[in-house]
Amino acid sequence: MIDTLTSLRLIFALMVFASHLCMINEAAFSGHILKEGYVGVSFFFILSGFIIAHNYTAKLTDGSCSRKRFWVARIARIYPLHLLTLVAAIFIGGTFVATQPLSWAHLFTSATLTNAYIPRSDFFFALNAPAWSLCCEQLFYILFPMALPIARSPKKLAIIAVTAVAVAAVGSTFTPEQYIKGVWYTNPITRLPDFVVGVFLWHAYQRIKEIDISRCAASLMEISAVLLFAVFYIYAEDIPKAYRYSFYYWAPMAAIILTFALQRGILSKALKAKLLITGGEISYGIYLIQLLVITAIDSHIETLPPIAAAAIALSAITAISYLSYNYFEKPMNRLIKRCFKE
Repeated sequence: MIDTLTSLRLIFALMVFASHLCMINEAAFSGHILKEGYVGVSFFFILSGFIIAHNYTAKLTDGSCSRKRFWVARIARIYPLHLLTLVAAIFIGGTFVATQPLSWAHLFTSATLTNAYIPRSDFFFALNAPAWSLCCEQLFYILFPMALPIARSPKKLAIIAVTAVAVAAVGSTFTPEQYIKGVWYTNPITRLPDFVVGVFLWHAYQRIKEIDISRCAASLMEISAVLLFAVFYIYAEDIPKAYRYSFYYWAPMAAIILTFALQRGILSKALKAKLLITGGEISYGIYLIQLLVITAIDSHIETLPPIAAAAIALSAITAISYLSYNYFEKPMNRLIKRCFKE
């Protein structure tokens, strides 16, 4: 993993947390700047394509990593914490959109990460709501080894991305408002282009990583990428939701991933801090656990000042995520890999 990109995982996980602060206090945390933080999920999808291509393209091509080994590694990464938080959600009572009464259909589709294919909020946000994004990641992981001829071709990837923009731009105009989120935000098929963009960015990175760039020039590139993202972010309210759910953020996120992957600027140096890297390593837990923690402690912090309540929630989420990563996720990852060792 590239250290700067690991640290960026923490930053975007915190943006998702910011978008959920409205659950603690709707009046205090209802602004666009906070709620737009859901775009952190789009960053994770694009980054996933970049990192999977970076770590596995050569290995899958030369046979040093089999498809089975790849899939086992991906299952070992996402399923242990997913199933643990699913059980926790059942006892806590569900998050964001609670399914009452709990049905076997909701439980089965949530457990198998197929609920996001159903464009109904009581399905894709059932139980532990953030887990909908794992449905998308699962599809990406299933397809990547089988689509290597496409993954190795920047031209084919570019065609897919351009086609996806056209489909989203046209298709969203015919999508009823009540289905916009279910079709363009949570559906794994319509989020697949995000992953494709990430794989394409890896090809771009391969072309530019050896170019000699001074610290000053690299720093200007990083600052420009951050400012570009900020402009897109601040003015996003004027953009149709379907576009923001799909291709709107591709350009600024591409700029951020490519410039910070080079790790040559002053901002990259800051992102290499051990604390930020550790935060990036536990960001999966921060993302998946946050609503469960907020739901569990909400009644205890609802009378506190909003900032204090948010700080307590974030502290609890971070502490639990750290413990989960070191004492549950990593051991389970090793155990699953041993059990399915070739």
